[in-house]
Amino acid sequence: MGKPRMIILIRHAQSEGNKNREIHQTVPDHRVKLTPDGWKQAETAGLKLRSLLRPDDTLHFFTSPYRRTRETTEGILNALTSSNPTPSPFPRHAIKVYEEPRLREQDFGNFQPGSQEMARMWAERAEYGHFFYRIPNGESAADAYDRVSGFNDTLWRSFESDSFASVCVLVTHGLMARVFLMKWYHFSVEYFEDLRNVDHCEFVVMKRSRENQKYILQNELRTWSELRREREEEAREPESPVPVRKRWVGVKDEECERRRRGGARRQNTREMFADDVDG
Repeated sequence: MGKPRMIILIRHAQSEGNKNREIHQTVPDHRVKLTPDGWKQAETAGLKLRSLLRPDDTLHFFTSPYRRTRETTEGILNALTSSNPTPSPFPRHAIKVYEEPRLREQDFGNFQPGSQEMARMWAERAEYGHFFYRIPNGESAADAYDRVSGFNDTLWRSFESDSFASVCVLVTHGLMARVFLMKWYHFSVEYFEDLRNVDHCEFVVMKRSRENQKYILQNELRTWSELRREREEEAREPESPVPVRKRWVGVKDEECERRRRGGARRQNTREMFADDVDG
């Protein structure tokens, strides 16, 4: 087959760590499992993947070895290969699944400290820069970029094999999906830091062009700067849909209008200060 016609990045489903960050203080990051809602998200993703595939497609999965990504892959495969509601053209034994440690989550330094220290660290990272800031005893996004670069090289060499699948699915983590795209499409550091995470089990689809064989990103990636603009626009007071045309009133017109209403005649400067004269 050679180069796949499509590469799909999928962020893992909702995990217990996404619902309660304090769990990372006692449970190693690689052992955090999916929530019940996360399992439902994974199965829904499997049905979505099934709708994107052709009956003659073949599949290669590469998944992070973390528990939440492996469980997401399992949920996707359960729905993808199920005979419900109709028999699937994708038997489980025909789908190859590889655990790829280079797709693992950014290392946050073993057990995470308390919430106050984590809040201080996130604030420091925001000040320093998300890409280069290295988590104490852990990794920076730049470190993750280095290992993703090695994986990309391996992936490209795999494309040279005639037995490579027509569709390649990568089940990974939010930051790692952004890092993968940064490496593939040569994003700048500034653009990477502006990118927001994809949602749980959201698909990022890259389709191979028949004209130049390059992979075209099908998604419109969301950014923080765009979100800030949207919020600023929402905060503005709504303007009247019908512009009000104001009549210009000159000095003479103003005096005539005052007299018509029976108001006092406008005083000149001398009259205004008459009480102060010879005071």
